[in-house]
Amino acid sequence: MNTKLTNKLKEDFYITLYFNTSKGFENAGLKRAYLDFNRTLRIKDKNQENRNLIQSETQEFLKNELLVLIGKNIQSQINFDIEHKLLCNNLIKQWSELSFGQAQKWINMTLKYWFLLGEDRIKSITKNCSYFHIPIDSYVQKGMFDETSPKPWSKINNYDDYFKYQLIHREKKSKNSPLIDEFIFFNSYEK
Repeated sequence: MNTKLTNKLKEDFYITLYFNTSKGFENAGLKRAYLDFNRTLRIKDKNQENRNLIQSETQEFLKNELLVLIGKNIQSQINFDIEHKLLCNNLIKQWSELSFGQAQKWINMTLKYWFLLGEDRIKSITKNCSYFHIPIDSYVQKGMFDETSPKPWSKINNYDDYFKYQLIHREKKSKNSPLIDEFIFFNSYEK
């Protein structure tokens, strides 16, 4: 009788516990990232059916765009930053009630979750992961950037206000990719 609890079994258990993988790993990461920011989303249309439709259509749009992005041969941080800004703008065009803060959070958290799920589950996720941005939220604003009274991340309404965080982090010249630094920070942050 096998009684060894392998790291793979542990990993699969935690993934199953935290993510709803019934519709695939890509959708699981997207949905989890959506849940990370949707409490801040103020939707004018109170019709739940309409809200569900726009959320579903936007999630499908974002999934397709991110799958293209992670598969590209991106040669530099600047190239990734251009693609990221374009994606934020297009996501907001897709769902006009999103702020830049919410768009970046959905994009960056999806990439973070996909990276966490790994190459075995999300093809090409490691190809450009060294360029991925840190997801900005209140924990990151206060803990990684030492802001005492930051503007709410969900109300960031232009790309430059969001992007300054990425630039400040890059000035630190960490030997890690930004997402690795964010994982390290988050795992040790006392909330």
